[in-house]
Amino acid sequence: MSIADIQRMIDGAQRYRPDGAGDDAGVAGVAGVAVAEPTPLVRPLPPPAPYPMDALGPVLGPAARAIAEIVQVPDALAGGCVLAAAALAAQAHADVQTLGGARPLSLYILTVAASGERKSAADRVALAPVREHVRRLTVAYTTAMREYEIAAAAIADRRRRARKEAADADEYAAALAEIRDAPAPRKPWLICSDPTPEGLLLSLRDGQYAQGIYTDEGGQFLGGHALSEEAELRTIALLSRAWQGDPLDRVRARDTEHVVLYGRRLSMHLLAQPEVAQRMLGSTLYRGQGWLARWLIAAPASIAGTRLHDPTRPDPHDDPRIRRYWHALGELLGSPVIEDPEVGGLSPPCLGLMPEARALLVDAYDEIERAQAPGGELEGVRDWAAKAAEHACRIAGVITLVERPDATHISADAMAGALRVVEHYAGEYRRLVGHVGIPEDIQRAQALLDWIRRKGLRTVTARYVMQYGPYAIRSADAVRAALRTLTDHGWVTPADDGRTYAVHPAAMEDVL
Repeated sequence: MSIADIQRMIDGAQRYRPDGAGDDAGVAGVAGVAVAEPTPLVRPLPPPAPYPMDALGPVLGPAARAIAEIVQVPDALAGGCVLAAAALAAQAHADVQTLGGARPLSLYILTVAASGERKSAADRVALAPVREHVRRLTVAYTTAMREYEIAAAAIADRRRRARKEAADADEYAAALAEIRDAPAPRKPWLICSDPTPEGLLLSLRDGQYAQGIYTDEGGQFLGGHALSEEAELRTIALLSRAWQGDPLDRVRARDTEHVVLYGRRLSMHLLAQPEVAQRMLGSTLYRGQGWLARWLIAAPASIAGTRLHDPTRPDPHDDPRIRRYWHALGELLGSPVIEDPEVGGLSPPCLGLMPEARALLVDAYDEIERAQAPGGELEGVRDWAAKAAEHACRIAGVITLVERPDATHISADAMAGALRVVEHYAGEYRRLVGHVGIPEDIQRAQALLDWIRRKGLRTVTARYVMQYGPYAIRSADAVRAALRTLTDHGWVTPADDGRTYAVHPAAMEDVL
């Protein structure tokens, strides 16, 4: 079952428009249809739980609410955008204490929404302070690079004069020891959308110490070279180490290159269409490697059909909630970071847990652990549940720094809010990832049934499906297998001519 199928089932507002495609294609009519109720191919999914906007704290919560209202997007989409942008801004300035030790504030977030849901518009507002910071970094880098080149030329001249003036090799060596190279300015690389593993390491080596992979076209990354068959194991291993805050290394025998990067931070936010997200959520490799459990995933129901024009709706620049959010992120992004003087990279302080916050976390951890027992609510998603408490600490740390950049501890309020956010994402992980292990024959049959509904077909033939049907089932064997499955479940009935299938009226119940 694909994420597109999940979206169809949970989105009650979506309706398909009959277009008579079957009749136009010359499909013969069939007298009579089956009257018995067909058997559902998959168990319908419940709708997503409401996104806990207020749990994001006094800065992120109102900003997410403002984006949802002004841009007119689902709450979970707006919430994911501001939380991801805040993680990018905060991750360079602190780590956070968890029950398993200090961890980065980095977050990996995947938001699934169909085309037309205004993903780009919401992301543009949320990332506005990040884009502005990159512009300022670029301007500063141009000036710094010019000064560096002048200094480098002066140093090279000093070395030439030292060689000319030295009486012997020892004197020359002593003179060289006094001449130190000026450090090159770090490049203004902060965010990218489709890096290769090698390109990401290069960016983290020469660019900013804390970076992000952020894109409103998630297919660019999920379907790009980084996750191609030959690179995906390297990529997910690298991204898993980055999420953990571990040193990142690269060794190349052919050019004797050996790079080890310490103190780097990486956050991610992918906004992807359902069909694209399916590649990630349905991967047994990603789940088996523990990579999927590092993500906060949401697929909100569409609000299309309710986004009526309101001339009184303000521009984002005029909304005080968004302006406060922009100011808070700008302050974090522009604040100096603590570097490790010995190996380079970041050496951020660690946010501790107030006793009340730790008590809330321990209670939640124990509850989550009990729910993973056989028959428990979280038994089927133990991979994600095992990291739920850590997710909560990271989110609480981001909420805290956005509100108070000089904070040293996480309060009970921040932890309580973070735990509510984690509860939402835990429910989404169960709802989405827990339902992608549907057998392939059922997935294809469901895809065909959805296509029939979209087309409003009353009759269909295998030939017509092969010519115009879903791309994944346009081979003869796949079409025949999908039609057999639909026949076995009562959704279509073969006619006497052996070519035409009548579609059960129940398939059109959602068609208005």
